[in-house]
Amino acid sequence: MKKERSQQMLALAEDCIKKFKASFAGEEMDVLWEKQTDDGDWTGITGNYIRVFAKSKDDLGNKLRTEKVK
Repeated sequence: MKKERSQQMLALAEDCIKKFKASFAGEEMDVLWEKQTDDGDWTGITGNYIRVFAKSKDDLGNKLRTEKVK
């Protein structure tokens, strides 16, 4: 019973995270680019902690740029 409730709460939290991220889809937000992944994509974070990814040949490391959130 405890494990089942825990799994339900985790599923609810995951659903809330997805809805939160979806509410910003298409908006332009400032992104602090952190690092480049092994496959060449850049990973960064918005001011409200949404993780974003982008492909770029430019060095984005530690740069703040406005990007459209997908």
